[in-house]
Amino acid sequence: MYWAFFKWRQSKSLPQDLGKKFVPAAGISKYLTKYFFSYHLIRIKVILVMNQKELAEILGVSQATVSLALAGDARVNAATKRKICAVARKLGYVPNASARALVRKRTETIGVVVLGLSKDNMRSELFFSDAILTIGLELGNLGYNILLKVEELIGKEEFLTDLAREKRVDGLIILTLAPFYREFLGGLEEMDFPFVLVNRHLGEYPVNCVVLDDYGATYQAVEYLYGLGHRQLVYLAGDDQCSALADRAYGFRAAVRDYALAESVNRVISFTDGNRENLVTYLNQYGPPTGVIAYNDVRALEAKQILAEFKLSPPVDYSLIGFDNRFTIFSEEISLTTFDYSLAEMGQKAVRLLLDVMKGKTVEREKIMVTPCFLERRSCGPPPLKVTSN
Repeated sequence: MYWAFFKWRQSKSLPQDLGKKFVPAAGISKYLTKYFFSYHLIRIKVILVMNQKELAEILGVSQATVSLALAGDARVNAATKRKICAVARKLGYVPNASARALVRKRTETIGVVVLGLSKDNMRSELFFSDAILTIGLELGNLGYNILLKVEELIGKEEFLTDLAREKRVDGLIILTLAPFYREFLGGLEEMDFPFVLVNRHLGEYPVNCVVLDDYGATYQAVEYLYGLGHRQLVYLAGDDQCSALADRAYGFRAAVRDYALAESVNRVISFTDGNRENLVTYLNQYGPPTGVIAYNDVRALEAKQILAEFKLSPPVDYSLIGFDNRFTIFSEEISLTTFDYSLAEMGQKAVRLLLDVMKGKTVEREKIMVTPCFLERRSCGPPPLKVTSN
């Protein structure tokens, strides 16, 4: 169907009912005859919206030939293909996305799902902004669109399955800071629907995912402090229902065992909500640790404030290590030793893994690990010398 779009400039001399009208092409001459010669302020912009059948009629070829030519099919000779594509461009032909998806049985759209709030009340979509941008650019360069959804999973365990059943996307990239469970994926797996998790895994249960080497990071932190001479360390742990945070706690415990540190004083302390009670209890029972490792930078700074109440400050009285490198704005207050990592890199790897899954290149489920970068700053140093009396 051809349509002409008429836009009349403001004029008191024009009929009051005229503004913006869509008129079938067959009626263009009637409108021009009635109004154009009487009102010279008319501006006309014609927008041609056609389908492949109408394009084929104009070119004098079959609809099948048009379809093949626009798809770049080698069965159409080069000259005919160039002619069809040139006319299509000249007439402003735009493929019908819905029809194309129906024929090809794919939407050429990837769902990017960002799940809810973390336990630290950090908006996941803000935390993952670099990853989302990279995913969009990577997929755009490959001819895909993205459908971005931000949701809470609490009470919506069927959300991911419903999204797949709507057939609006060909695959899913799922990013979350919150705990994530196998039950959320049951429907996707039954449908054999391609998806990749970012920043979460499911333990021993195999799933396509891109995660940090959280275990290795805290192991490295203990190793570093041990090398400085520290023998009394604490790890301020987050919600162990989150695979990343659980792995960080495992890494700490493993390093304590491997370096034969006394497990009675080298402890994991629950600090999910910045719970000062657990840390204060440790201080009263065992005295101040010489090294503190927190599961993120926010908790590291909260621990610093609590320890300041006991007249302790880094790096003189203890060493302090965070995770995430998200608070460089506090560099004047404290130059925090921490771990950094690229969410953009994780997003890029997630795109490549998902497309491999969609194309059948990946048979076994793959767990891709990204190694965080240790940033040594001024919050760490040798342990304080113990003063002994004669």
